[in-house]
Amino acid sequence: MTKPQRPTVARFLAKFSFVLILAICGIFFYVFGPVDAKNGALQDFEIKKGESVTTIASNLKSAGLIRSVQYFRLLVRFNKLTLQAGSFKVSRAAPPNQVALILTQGKAVDKKITIPEGYRLEQIAETAGLPVKDFLVAAKGMEGQLFPDTYFVKEGITATELVKIMHDNFLKKVGTIDKNTLILASLIERETRGDAEKPVVAGILNKRMEAGWALELDATVQYFLGKSGNWWPNTTLLDRKLKSPYNTYLNQGLPPGPICNPGLSSIKAAQNPESSPYWFYLHDRSGVIRYGATLADHNQNIAKYIR
Repeated sequence: MTKPQRPTVARFLAKFSFVLILAICGIFFYVFGPVDAKNGALQDFEIKKGESVTTIASNLKSAGLIRSVQYFRLLVRFNKLTLQAGSFKVSRAAPPNQVALILTQGKAVDKKITIPEGYRLEQIAETAGLPVKDFLVAAKGMEGQLFPDTYFVKEGITATELVKIMHDNFLKKVGTIDKNTLILASLIERETRGDAEKPVVAGILNKRMEAGWALELDATVQYFLGKSGNWWPNTTLLDRKLKSPYNTYLNQGLPPGPICNPGLSSIKAAQNPESSPYWFYLHDRSGVIRYGATLADHNQNIAKYIR
């Protein structure tokens, strides 16, 4: 006697329903869930004034912050959300609805300011769009203590407010540092063009001071000659004879204060100088540093790489 079999159609429908449920669940979690639930790191995202929701959604997807442009557009439209222009911190661990809320709840920062390593106070003021005179008053005595970094600040920030933010960042990332080390770090920042050479140059400068030599650094002459439009001018032999406490051709030892705001690598180099047989250095036309153990070596480098 043949055993009764379940209808083929019913079996097919049962399998199909199961697969369909799995597919729906997969689509649901893919579209509605975060891009990477385990990655809580914040990344910068910027919305420019006048950008459409479609453009914003496309940029979010390109940045790896959402998966579906269409769903994000529907989410914004259905919830009648208004996305704000500005700079935001967004995590890939945030689901699309949370991303949308971050972009609408007044968490935007209106202005992004990037201050490179080696800028002097006047350059920071100009980069931030602040009056130089106001900034110099607010930052009096703080050359070298405003940490170069990218800052997200409110529109209309004052000189005093920006100085405090940058100095607080300096205290957080650098901590306590003695004046001479900070001055040396500022010299290293302006005299070098790569992290690898910084500790070597630090060692050379320390060795010169210990031997009672004048440091003879163009960067210090540039500092007191600098003017708006050219804060670090090329120097001449006559410039090196000009009287100034910052002229390290005429005065032995360190200048009276930092000549710029150094980055962390220059500060670490000043704190941990590297011993070497060298007393001289220069950069050739390609920016490659050339060391010399003797004055004869240095003069040979000048003839070979500069003239």
